[in-house]
Amino acid sequence: MRVSKSVEEVFDFLNRPENHRKFIPNMVEFNQTSPGAFGRTGAKIQGSLGILGRRIGVPYEIVEHVPNHELAMKGRIGPISFRDGYILSPSGTGSQIQFWLELTMAGLARLLNPFVVPIGWIHAHETLANLRKELEKYQAPPG
Repeated sequence: MRVSKSVEEVFDFLNRPENHRKFIPNMVEFNQTSPGAFGRTGAKIQGSLGILGRRIGVPYEIVEHVPNHELAMKGRIGPISFRDGYILSPSGTGSQIQFWLELTMAGLARLLNPFVVPIGWIHAHETLANLRKELEKYQAPPG
């Protein structure tokens, strides 16, 4: 996906934990639980998804953090482990954003693979569409 913001602006947006609940579908909470900077590898985050009137906890950990280029996390929802991330590159006067998602099911949950993979694909497209909308309105705070 291409956006009109620079890679620095996009990375600044992604590197603020409060912004993630604005574009991740159904995310109602996204709070860092470990001390230190959000953007460091190993930082822990507790998210909550609001689905069908229930809150589902989603623990995250940052696994890749390359300023102005890449942010990746791993997490778990029940028997489903995932890794996802954003890779940024300059594109004309804006940026190209690549979002990737890997899902791994444990135990009997592997039987759900034919259903979970399409849900992951839909989630990825909704995430990018929401991210584009939020970036269009984003103004980095001064300083």
